Amino acid sequence: MTAKRSISVPDDVAQWLDGQPNVSAAITAAVRAQMAGTQVDEVLRRAGIEVTEAGKARWRDRLSTPIPDDALAEGQRMLDEAA
Repeated sequence: MTAKRSISVPDDVAQWLDGQPNVSAAITAAVRAQMAGTQVDEVLRRAGIEVTEAGKARWRDRLSTPIPDDALAEGQRMLDEAA
């Protein structure tokens, strides 16, 4: 079953949506990703880990740095040995 909704979005979002071949699918994917993130936060809270915006920002900063090639190669070597 589906439900029709009428929404208002900022100009930059509207412009991006205008370029999508299926606006409903694009919005559905974005909302489901948001829902999944909320579920992860809830699971972490239940495990005793308090999720904060400051903590999320720290991890975004940390994860934005690419993994060095030598570390990737070492990880691949370890995976190959384990197989």
